[in-house]
Amino acid sequence: MIKFRLAELKDIKQIQQVEKEYYEGFNCPEKTLRSWIKGVPENFIIAQNKNKIIAFIFFEYLNRIKTIPFIHKTEHKNNGKYVYISEIGVLNKYNKTNILQKLFNKVLEKSKRDKCKKIIWLTGLKSKHDKIESRLLSKNKFAKKEKVKHWEAYPNHFVNDHFIWVKKV
Repeated sequence: MIKFRLAELKDIKQIQQVEKEYYEGFNCPEKTLRSWIKGVPENFIIAQNKNKIIAFIFFEYLNRIKTIPFIHKTEHKNNGKYVYISEIGVLNKYNKTNILQKLFNKVLEKSKRDKCKKIIWLTGLKSKHDKIESRLLSKNKFAKKEKVKHWEAYPNHFVNDHFIWVKKV
């Protein structure tokens, strides 16, 4: 049975394993994940099957629509009205299930309670994880807002194939 709960510092290694599989070998440094979990623990949700983390989502509230480098210190504003999806991940075994939709629904519920205006999602078009996210964006009727040039996917690695997607809460 899959359970949802807030991430804890003890989960970092398992989160990194999910990231490595989802992002095809890449994961956030422990320091980044630690700052996200400590900084905004109520916005880092994991899905767990038995004692194994199978998926997660982390989001922040911002004061305007913008992009943030993938690896960053939290920019969360408690009174922010724009929800920024900072990171998601799911194990390959579960990427064709509705687990990411269930995680997104939790973000949507919290965003409504917190009176946010829009959800911002940044993704590309080429990689495996981009395609998984694109299906979720399409299903949830996100609108493509603009192409992002020179987005820092990870330190000192910039991409030009990402778009900002927006959905009204």
